This record gives sequence, C-alpha cells and structure tokens, in this order.
Amino acid sequence: MGRSGRTRAATKGDSRLYAGKASEFLSSTERAIASREWDAAGLAAIHAGISASDAVLAYHGGVRSAGQDHRVAVDLLRETMGAAADEPAKHLKRLIDKKNLVEYEQRRLTQAEALDLAEHARRFLKWAKLQLP
Repeated sequence: MGRSGRTRAATKGDSRLYAGKASEFLSSTERAIASREWDAAGLAAIHAGISASDAVLAYHGGVRSAGQDHRVAVDLLRETMGAAADEPAKHLKRLIDKKNLVEYEQRRLTQAEALDLAEHARRFLKWAKLQLP
C-alpha cells in the first residue's frame, strides 16, 4: 500500500487526531450552513471527509493519504477496507470531486451544492466513526 508519495505513516493514535479534526470540520459545516455561507460550508464538508478518511486509514492501515491528488484517498480506503468501503467511498469521492470547484473556480457554491456536500460528509463521517474504537 505505501507507494512513494501517496502515503505517509500514521499510527492508531494519529487516527484520534484526524477523527477530531473531522468532527470539528463537520461542526464548521453546520455553522456555515446556518449562516448561509455556502462556500465555507462546502469546503469544511470536504475537509471533514478527508480527515475522516485519514482517521480510518491511520487506524486500519497505518497510513494516511499524502499526495496532492486527494482522489488517491478513495483508492487507499478501498484497498485498506475492502468491500466494506465501497458505499462510503462514494461519499468521499463526491466530496473530493468538488474540492477544486469550491476552492479555485470563479464562481460561488450554490445552496443546493453546499447542502449536498454536507450530506455526503455526514454520511461518510457516520460510517468512519463506526470503523474506529
């Protein structure tokens, strides 16, 4: 699994740190939605998913995704967790697929897009929490 440039070593202890970040980002998502700050909500949802993925990967695989291409995390999750990650990985992929749009494109995120990303983050984090002690 540890292909050069794709991963960094991580411990089960690190998984708690990433899980904490994921929860904090999800809380930020909810606050941004309440404030109707769609770009902030979307980006926080994306980072919640990425951190939750790192938590699961650290705990079960001893690694975290480290490449610039966050889509690698989806593949690592499937490699590490097998078929158990098939459905949850779809939520993570949806989040990561929108990252460049939210951060770099010359348009604002719509309410519908932000709410969609928040729902994918909620579902992915719910699954991720079940994978951790």
